[in-house]
Amino acid sequence: MCHDTIPGGLPTPGPYQIKESKGLRYWDFSTNTDSEVRVALITDIYGCNNFYQSMSTYFAEQGWQSHLIDLFSELGELKEVSREAAFERRHKLNDPLCCDRIAQYIVDNQITALVGFCLGGNYVFELARRNVKTRHIAYYPFPAGLPTEHGLDPAFDYLEQLQTEVTVLIGDADDRVGLDNVTRLKAISESTAALKVKVYPGSKHAFLEDLDSSDPDLKRNAEASLVACLEAIA
Repeated sequence: MCHDTIPGGLPTPGPYQIKESKGLRYWDFSTNTDSEVRVALITDIYGCNNFYQSMSTYFAEQGWQSHLIDLFSELGELKEVSREAAFERRHKLNDPLCCDRIAQYIVDNQITALVGFCLGGNYVFELARRNVKTRHIAYYPFPAGLPTEHGLDPAFDYLEQLQTEVTVLIGDADDRVGLDNVTRLKAISESTAALKVKVYPGSKHAFLEDLDSSDPDLKRNAEASLVACLEAIA
């Protein structure tokens, strides 16, 4: 699991309204509907759990319009909160169709920033590949791809030709993504202007959890990544 708890420093999930945009459901946490910053969040395979509700509330607390995209609204709730159940549901997603809907939603709702975690980070890569006009931020994505029946091309197939900027936040000890893949991603970024990769030493997958870490270096990484995320959004 990427995230299943709310780390210290992030707020209790706030109120939201469920809305739809041409087949895409999203949860609107906005308290300032006049803000010109409109940020949308794409979750991991576990969907709109408390962590992602907290992150969306956190973005709303910055004074921004804040949406949480519900990838799994047509597939229903998890039968149980387990990795096996989450992957079973995830494999029913049609990734290209999801990205089609998100791309249209971004245009229709004038979304100015897109933040994706894990699976959501792969969608961010794909939308940047399509040159969808928004700011793109990916937390611990899988550039080598994720196995599924209706999947996307691995980001490694096109990152060197990327024209639309993506900010990637990832740890150099992320063994779920693959340590070699993190190294390769960083190497590609050094010759690809549109790929902005920030690698955090010692941090693993889902390292925002380290906002609660007793290790000062890991805690500092998590805090720095959150600052980098906010800067990339605004």
